[in-house]
Amino acid sequence: MQRRPVTADERTEIQRRHAAGETRNQIARALGRSASTISRIAGELGLRFEGGARTAAATEARRLDLAALRRDLVERLYLRAAANLDRVEAPDGYVRVELLPDGRTVRVVTDAPPAQDERHHSHAIGTYLSSAQRLADVDSDGESRGASMLDRLADALLGPANGGDDEGG
Repeated sequence: MQRRPVTADERTEIQRRHAAGETRNQIARALGRSASTISRIAGELGLRFEGGARTAAATEARRLDLAALRRDLVERLYLRAAANLDRVEAPDGYVRVELLPDGRTVRVVTDAPPAQDERHHSHAIGTYLSSAQRLADVDSDGESRGASMLDRLADALLGPANGGDDEGG
């Protein structure tokens, strides 16, 4: 389907609405045009849609929320690792439950876990600790490969200082 050409009146209306402070999406809805068409015409007219302060504040709030969530996850991962170590190194012995052929269970206490259990605990502990470290690295250096996709997207759209254009509405 062929797009209808943008008229001179629509260009004038885009300029007027832009000057009135409307967002790109508001103008697009009012004129029945796509947001990309409004962006293209605005670019041709030398107009920019500034929402950087509003968007930067929202992005910063989201970044802080994610940082708090990461700190909570790091703490929980360390607690999980510690709980696994505590279970393996319990002073009263290692406790496991075995299933008997008749379907009943029996609690077995040994000085050390069987090799398979030791391997499973070791793997879990290593996974918890490395995951915690990767999450901690995100906040410690800001350049971690584990940085959230949202942070990278915000930097790409708004610039590293979160102060660029926003064409949203």
